[in-house]
Amino acid sequence: MAHIKKRHIILGIISLIILTGLFFLSTFTKNWLVKNSEKLIGRKLEIGELHFDYAKVAIQVKDLVLYEKNKTDSFASFKELYINFDPWTLPTGEYSFSEIRLINPRLSVIQDGEKFNFGSLIPKEDSLQVKDTTKNEDLKFTIRNIQLVDGNLEYTDVQKNNQLKMKNLNLNLPLIAWNNEQSNMGLDFHMGEKGQVKVQAVVDNLNKKYRINLSTENIELNPVTSYLTDYIDIQSLNGSLTSNLKIVGDMNEVIDISISGNASVSDLSMIDGRSEKIISLAKVTATLNDINLKTNHYKFGKIEAIEPNLMVRRDKEMTNLERFTIPYFFNDSINAASGTITSTNETPVTYSIDTIKVTNGLIYIKDNTLNRPFSYELNELNVMMTGLTESADQIPVIFSTKLNNGGQFSGKTVWSMLDPTKLEMDAKMKRMDLLSISPYSEYFIASPITQGWLSYDISLKMTPKLLINENKVKMDELEFGKRTNDITAMKVPARLALYLMKDAKDIISFELPVTGNPSEPQFKLGKIIWKTFVNLMVKTALSPFNTMSGLAGTNPESLKTLPFTFAQDSLDQQQRGTLSRLATIMKKKPDLILTLSQSTDPEKEKQQIAIQLTKNEYIKTMAPDSNATIAANTEVQNDDPKLLAFIRKTVTNVDSIGFENACNQLVNANSIESRFQTILKLRNSLVTDFFTQEQGIPTESIIVLTNDLKNLPQELRIPQYKVEVSVK
Repeated sequence: MAHIKKRHIILGIISLIILTGLFFLSTFTKNWLVKNSEKLIGRKLEIGELHFDYAKVAIQVKDLVLYEKNKTDSFASFKELYINFDPWTLPTGEYSFSEIRLINPRLSVIQDGEKFNFGSLIPKEDSLQVKDTTKNEDLKFTIRNIQLVDGNLEYTDVQKNNQLKMKNLNLNLPLIAWNNEQSNMGLDFHMGEKGQVKVQAVVDNLNKKYRINLSTENIELNPVTSYLTDYIDIQSLNGSLTSNLKIVGDMNEVIDISISGNASVSDLSMIDGRSEKIISLAKVTATLNDINLKTNHYKFGKIEAIEPNLMVRRDKEMTNLERFTIPYFFNDSINAASGTITSTNETPVTYSIDTIKVTNGLIYIKDNTLNRPFSYELNELNVMMTGLTESADQIPVIFSTKLNNGGQFSGKTVWSMLDPTKLEMDAKMKRMDLLSISPYSEYFIASPITQGWLSYDISLKMTPKLLINENKVKMDELEFGKRTNDITAMKVPARLALYLMKDAKDIISFELPVTGNPSEPQFKLGKIIWKTFVNLMVKTALSPFNTMSGLAGTNPESLKTLPFTFAQDSLDQQQRGTLSRLATIMKKKPDLILTLSQSTDPEKEKQQIAIQLTKNEYIKTMAPDSNATIAANTEVQNDDPKLLAFIRKTVTNVDSIGFENACNQLVNANSIESRFQTILKLRNSLVTDFFTQEQGIPTESIIVLTNDLKNLPQELRIPQYKVEVSVK
């Protein structure tokens, strides 16, 4: 009896020792792990509590912290980890867990180039490791009720100076097993201040397919900014992403992914490297019909940009849009120089967009290349494009916009993705306020625009070999101010031409038909239209009377010159008629300056003066009777015997030297020169007085002068006034 009792005592003591050991095993294990953590994993480890539940075959760890190498900052931590193991399936070779729960995990991932702060935790490959040649068998496992509660992930990119935070991370996975046909998973977390992400996933283990429903709300885009700097000159990207996407994929083929759904970004803005807001939108929405990464096909439904704003600034060195894309082209040129080759076996990209719509947009234009800044707005911009694909041959675009809150520009274009030279366009501009573009008129023609409205109709049809372009221009009440001192003005008399083209109703109307061959290397549509316009201005300015003759109801050729006869010192009726018609034009075009430049052949003019003075002396010698009066008022012919007899009294050899030379010898040279100068001045006075005194034309509008007669070319040695016009 005593022997049996002693055996029971021994068994009790052993059991007590075992129970005591098991009771304190968790404490011993915790202390050992904490003490030896740096030897085991190279990091400091702290554990608040460690418990083994032998009845449930479970382990519970609380308040675990794994530190960074500096032993101060936390790398990973959690409030609680609970694992409940189910040992009853072990005899069948299956590992089963009835519950895995992780509460309040926190992980800080730091990337510095290619290095991560967890790099030292990854064991290095053993070059001496022997390859396992044993037959692999499928791992049998069952895990139920996987939970992650209130997790936090913080990612820091040192080189990009960027930080991303995921808060309130929750995961719910009811079952995952080696033999179950389908697994379901739910995941949700907060990202940033207001962002929220929800994921519902269904995995078809039987067919190796999966489906993910991903929804996001108010995800801030700013953390992406630093990763865009390699492609664009961006300082800040702002906006919030909301999406509802369906992702379907194949576990056997990673690239076989199809994405559909919708997405939108609100309050989008891009700040460029000069701290200027280059792009902003109230909202942009997109319907994704099918984004297939395997086939490289991108199919969209409707993409709409609501209230987009675009800043276009032109500086002397380049535009802000060119500067914005410099990083992309710089990196592209580096790749080209390094000989980077793109595989030609890649699946070609195809895409389709049912509709692209721009609603109530604004394009703000600023030009700093002129002599003074120019600012302009295209507001209330609306655009609708349909049927865009990589192979579409006819893509219609309907557009309309206000011009600086004033005029209207609207129309339709049809263009091709297959051939950029295939284009059709019909558009109308109505009542554009020309005052707004005065900085350009000052720069190019040294004249400010003080008033005027432009209406413009354009019709364009272009094929690879032929361009037909019709431009109808109408300007109402165009007025220029005083000429400026802009030295950049072109040598094109555009201001004069436009003024001359005005009709009686103060309207300028003309057409510019343009044709060309787009296949020619130097073909540029805008350059051709501009050249045609310049040619029209030059032609109009150089032939002003062709334009103005209708104002006086006469032949334009009759207004170009005012002919005189040699030694004429008065205006005849025909000359007065010509001057009257010019005065009529001046009254209808009060901003014109009329310049009459006198020319003649001095030698022939003086020769005629000598003849005229000889005849005057001859008349004076006649007896003062009635016959003398008649003779004085009757043209004396050059071969009049009495006149020749009069000359012979002084010039005896008149018959041998000729009548004209005899007159030159008879009259004093100073008298001829004096009379010549008097006639020139008298003609100028007669013409000036006709305009200013008889017709009431302002003095500042008339310039009458005598050309440099000493250096006149032969073709101008004619007694006449050449008539020219200019604008004040």
